[in-house]
Amino acid sequence: MGPHGETRMTCGEMLRLVDPWLDGELDARDQTEVLGHQEACPACRTLSERRGRERALLRAKLREAMGPGTAAGTAPESLCERITAALDRPPVPLWRRLLAPVPLATLAAAAAGVLVVLATHGGTDPLVEEAVLKHARDLPLEISAAAVGPEAIPAALAHVLEFNPRPPRFEGQGVRLVGARAAHLGDRPCAYMRYQSPRGQMGLFIVADRGNRLSEWGEMVRLGAPPVRVLNARGYNVAVWREHQMVYSLVSDLDAADLAQMVEAARSATAR
Repeated sequence: MGPHGETRMTCGEMLRLVDPWLDGELDARDQTEVLGHQEACPACRTLSERRGRERALLRAKLREAMGPGTAAGTAPESLCERITAALDRPPVPLWRRLLAPVPLATLAAAAAGVLVVLATHGGTDPLVEEAVLKHARDLPLEISAAAVGPEAIPAALAHVLEFNPRPPRFEGQGVRLVGARAAHLGDRPCAYMRYQSPRGQMGLFIVADRGNRLSEWGEMVRLGAPPVRVLNARGYNVAVWREHQMVYSLVSDLDAADLAQMVEAARSATAR
């Protein structure tokens, strides 16, 4: 941590972020942190420059081997025919596009009382995309649950974030809190908490939204209310919900129905 509570990038983080940085995938804040770390760390600056040269050489070789006119750069005629046929197909009616992505398990869960809202708009909300990217980068945690205890983590983050991140209680679901760190989604400070579940890691982002600016994220098909919104981004399912002035985004490998059930069970346990 810096003298004013800001997070400082480590060499380990820089090593994991150098490729996304070279690809232009980082947000403005992370780009600034990468550049700041490179200015202060000659070893990481040298690493970035070498990696950039290697990638440029690889792209040049790929263009030479797979460019237009080469055997590898020409699609088979059968593939071209399938693509042309798909483009000539009439568009699917809107009502079918709305219903087709909803799996039977999700509909059954909704009928059983799990309140799910599935996103159907063409693009995912930018904050959800950013949450998935940050979770997938697996950045080091600043606070270990094993060291301080899970109950102490919200208070420790509150000193940095200036709000109290109240996580849901995943009781009896085989889920344990591993640790946490202060982060950002867009221009908003947030808490990031990493959990270990029987199906792998989950990442929970908690953002304070006192002005209700984040109340409408995309066009939705309502299967119940109050909503737990389940969106898909980059292969992850993300459950998004609101509790008063807090917005929660849980990134997971679980399917939509299982993720919604987990969130509803945690919300019920937290409310008791």
